[in-house]
Amino acid sequence: MASWKKVIVSGSAAELSTLTLDTALPVAQGGIGATSLTDKAVLISQDSGTDAVGAVALTSNGQLIIGGADGPAAATLTGTSNEISVTNGANSITLALPDDVTIGQDLIVTRNFRNSSAVGSSHITGSITGSFTGDGSGLSGVSGDFPTTPETGTSHDALKFNVSDGAAKFISGSNLAEYLFSKVSGDASVAAGGALTIAANSVEGTMLNTNSADTSTIELSSDTLSVLKVPNALTVDNATIQLNSGTTFDGSGAKTIAIKDGGVDEDALATSVAGDGLTGGGGSALAVGAGTGIDVSSNAIAVDVSDFMANGSNNRIVTATGTDGQNAEANLTFDGTTLSVVGAATITGNLTVNGSTTSISSSNLLIADRFALFNSGSGATGDGGFLIGSGSAGSGSAFIFDDSKDRFGVQIDTQLAQDATTSTPEAYSSLLVLNAHTGSSTYTQNGNMRIDDSGDIFIYVE
Repeated sequence: MASWKKVIVSGSAAELSTLTLDTALPVAQGGIGATSLTDKAVLISQDSGTDAVGAVALTSNGQLIIGGADGPAAATLTGTSNEISVTNGANSITLALPDDVTIGQDLIVTRNFRNSSAVGSSHITGSITGSFTGDGSGLSGVSGDFPTTPETGTSHDALKFNVSDGAAKFISGSNLAEYLFSKVSGDASVAAGGALTIAANSVEGTMLNTNSADTSTIELSSDTLSVLKVPNALTVDNATIQLNSGTTFDGSGAKTIAIKDGGVDEDALATSVAGDGLTGGGGSALAVGAGTGIDVSSNAIAVDVSDFMANGSNNRIVTATGTDGQNAEANLTFDGTTLSVVGAATITGNLTVNGSTTSISSSNLLIADRFALFNSGSGATGDGGFLIGSGSAGSGSAFIFDDSKDRFGVQIDTQLAQDATTSTPEAYSSLLVLNAHTGSSTYTQNGNMRIDDSGDIFIYVE
C-alpha cells in the first residue's frame, strides 16, 4: 500500500506494524521480561532487580490494587456500621451513608447547615450556634411579615431609618437627603439645603429650546446658534463682479457672486502674472515668448527640432549631447527590419524579443535574474528543461521536468536534441517535501522524503 514509510535511524522512534522477538524483551531494555500475562491482571514490578514484570489478577467485583509491605495485592474496600456503607459491583464501587448515621464526636459545619427533607415533620434538634438564613417562619416567636402600612403626615426630617455599623443606630431624613445631594455631579450640583446650581460653561446647544432664537437675526438649527444677517450690506460694481440678482447682498437670502463676461482684461492683470515664457500684464495682453526649439506664430506654437538636434537624417537613433542637445547617430541605424548595433549595447529597461529563434554566440552567459522562465512560448504546457552539451552538436544531457509525472528528472545516457519537444527521463529526482504538502498527490511520489517536526524521516513508497 502506497504510504510514507518511516526510516529508523539513531534517535528516532520506531513505527512497525509487527515485531517478532526470539526471546522476551528484558525489563532493562523496556520490556516486561515475560512471554505471557495472566488474564484480567494488572502489571506490577518486582521488589528489586530487573526480573520479569509480575501480574495481579482482578477477578472479583470491586477489587483494587492495594499496596503493602510485602507488595501490592488485590483486595476490596469495607464499610463501618452506621457510618459508611460500601457496595462492590462489576467495575464499580459505591460509597454511601446509611439511613441512620452515628457521629461519635462534635459536628462542625464551616458552610451552610440546612434540612432539605420534604417530610413536613422533619426537624433538627439539639444546640446549634451560628446564624440562620431565610424568612424565619419556622422559628417560634419570630414574625416573617413585613409592614405594609406607609408612613404619612410626618416631616421628612423627623423620619428615622435604622442602620447598623456593628451597633444599632439611626439616621434622619435630612441626613439621608444631605448624603444623596452630595452624590449629584456633572453640570449641576445640589447644596445640603437643596439649592441647585448649574456650573459655568456647561449649557450647550443641545440644552436650548428653539424659542431661544428670534429666527430673524439669530437662528438655532442643529443645536447651533447662527447669525442670519450681516451688519452692513455688500455691493458689487456689476461691471467686473456681478450677483445673480441685484447688486446688494445683506444676508437675507442666498446669492451667487461671479466674474462678468469680459470683466477681466489686460488692465486688471498685474505684470507679475506673466512668469517665465510669458510677457504682458499691466495693460498689455499676455503672450508666449519664442525660444530655442520653439516657434510662435499668431495662432500656433511649434517645436523646431533643427534648433537642438545635429545630423538629422532618416532612420537614425537620437542620443543626448548634453542637457539641451541631441545627435542623430550614424552608427545606430534602423531600417524597419533589422536593428544593427555596432559596438557594445547596454539596455537598462526590459528587452522583449519576438521570434521563433534567439541565438546568443558568446563565451560566457551571465544572467542576474533570480528566476528564469522556460517553455513560456509553447502553445500548451508540456515537458521542458535545459541541456548541457555532452554529445554531438545540438544535443546533450538534460535536466528536465516531466509534465505527465509532475516530477523533475534527468536524461543522460540518451542524448536529448536541442529542438526536442518531449523527453523520457531515465531517473527521477527525490524531493524533501514540507509537512504541509505531505498529502498532496503532486508530492506523494516514489522516493520523495519528508522530515516531521520531531526529526523523524519518512520515504514515500508506492
